[in-house]
Amino acid sequence: MELGDHLVGLVQGLGRALVRATRSASRLPALPEAQVAVLRRLSHAGGRTPAQLADDLRLARPTISNLVRDLTADGLLERRPAPVDGRSVLLVPTARAEEMLNAFRQGRSEVMARALAALSDDDRARLAGALPALARLLDEVRSQEA
Repeated sequence: MELGDHLVGLVQGLGRALVRATRSASRLPALPEAQVAVLRRLSHAGGRTPAQLADDLRLARPTISNLVRDLTADGLLERRPAPVDGRSVLLVPTARAEEMLNAFRQGRSEVMARALAALSDDDRARLAGALPALARLLDEVRSQEA
């Protein structure tokens, strides 16, 4: 297996395992990743119009419409009149969604801390030493985005 394929497999596997372990430890609902991505983006941005959200996440507008419909029906997203243009709406996560995101972030940190604590000092040092190279790799991959 090539280095790139091996790295992709490990990173994806780590991400999925971390999400599952966090959901289990924090007793959080299993939202589809696309819904989580919408909530995270809106939480960080303080709200966006549907068009802005589609651009941010590089998703088609009908896909955003479906995600917004489902998240609104689940009480995780609010539509508010846009302050600049009353014809447009601003999408904002509800307090419940923000609580879920915060619980996930805290739970994820706790799961990762326990996992890292279970490793040897040498393994933790190797991981810490690899972080700059991984950050540069991320920058390189991002530079290839269309």
